[in-house]
Amino acid sequence: MAKNWKHLGFIVERPSQSDYPIFVETQRGTIHRKGTSRFNKASDKEPPLRIPHGGGIILPTPDTKQQPINTIESLQTHLQKAMAIELATIPLYLFAMYSVKTPQPYVRDPRYYDPIVGVLAEEMLHLSLAGNVLLAVGGTPKLYDPDYVPSYKMLMPKRVPELWLELKALTKEHLESFVNVEKREEPDAQPEPDEYHTLGQFYDAIIQGLEYLNDKGPLFNADTAKYQFAPGLGYQAKVRDAGGSVIVTNLDTAREALNTIVIQGEGSPGPTKGPFDDPSKLEKDHYDIFLDLMTGPSTWDVYPVRSNPTTVGYWDESRQIYQVSVAFDAAYCFLLLTIEKLWTIDNTDSRHKLVLGNMFGIMMGVLAPLAKFLVQQEIGDKGEHAAPCFCYYQFADDTSALEQVQEEMQAAIDCYVSVTEETPDQVTVNDFGAMLEALLPIQTSINGLIDLDTFEKRERYPVKKATVVGAQNQGNKGFAQGQ
Repeated sequence: MAKNWKHLGFIVERPSQSDYPIFVETQRGTIHRKGTSRFNKASDKEPPLRIPHGGGIILPTPDTKQQPINTIESLQTHLQKAMAIELATIPLYLFAMYSVKTPQPYVRDPRYYDPIVGVLAEEMLHLSLAGNVLLAVGGTPKLYDPDYVPSYKMLMPKRVPELWLELKALTKEHLESFVNVEKREEPDAQPEPDEYHTLGQFYDAIIQGLEYLNDKGPLFNADTAKYQFAPGLGYQAKVRDAGGSVIVTNLDTAREALNTIVIQGEGSPGPTKGPFDDPSKLEKDHYDIFLDLMTGPSTWDVYPVRSNPTTVGYWDESRQIYQVSVAFDAAYCFLLLTIEKLWTIDNTDSRHKLVLGNMFGIMMGVLAPLAKFLVQQEIGDKGEHAAPCFCYYQFADDTSALEQVQEEMQAAIDCYVSVTEETPDQVTVNDFGAMLEALLPIQTSINGLIDLDTFEKRERYPVKKATVVGAQNQGNKGFAQGQ
């Protein structure tokens, strides 16, 4: 009888040194309240509508090609576009990183260092630096918006020649697109505010616009400093002189912020440009990191993940995977809301709560384990695996965004609980116990996130154990019933 306990879903076998197995009960989440989720197993007959989202602001067509940035409105638009471009690269690199199988000796070793992790940390820094500059010149940084959240595959906005950005497994062939994203500008390349050949030239045009407008009159609002991402708040440079957070209050600090983005992406400026992003030559730039991976001897294994997946695309193939993907999208968009919120509040305690509790909590405690869960799940009949989609999740205005993330995670767990059962003689019908064991700790991480309105953890409704067929729920433990 005991050998079948693990199939109940909430009882898990642990390693034992004796001849007798050890079973423990996992921490189960609360019962999902009927009708509060967008996913209702009993009533949903049609697939949900996919919210259209575009992946990058569209610049107004200039009167002449490569017209310099000469108005505050144009400057703000270009800075918002820079943020949209930086945002588009983050899922691109995250997806590729999640697709890699961690070498077996390092599966439980926190010291294992994936080179893309460092790139991603700096891409998040670049997002915050561009936002700091935009805020300092009177703009409002936006991330959570259907116009800005990327939809893959997509063309890199205004880049020439055209470059497709796609969510694909990290192969040497796919790395070529990463190298092209971070392409190094040629010596004496001109600023390009309209169509651009490299990101460096696009940022050069923004710096040129900052210089022009600063000469015309007061441009920077120093009072925005307390709302900006500051040194020590979130990003910590791995190498001391590789660049970090910059509070933008004048032209010099604006140049420093944008030059940090360019140098970390494509290398140090000047005739000896690259391959390092720091004067001490301790850390390579993104371009050379990707180039080394693409052309070097390093090899790695990847999961056969589906390219450019969409959450709604999972609907007809697996309602369980669909709902886990919805939870991922909701958490990802809640991260974007958190970053936006940080540009609007000046309370030091609240800011630290959002950075440590939400930014780090979501990236490491929610998105990473959910993605690793998805890439191990088979989907369809072509030998593919699921993967995170990074789709736009539309939060309802009348409910806490955090509550909606919690509800979607609970709905994902409910999907597996509802089909984890046995026949009366304890023969397994569906064994999703291992899935539940992976998802429940993620739910705990979500329940520890900070609400964006109260800046406190949001209390969940009282914990109540689920009634599972074939289990006796009495006291604090559930025991399989003998037949």
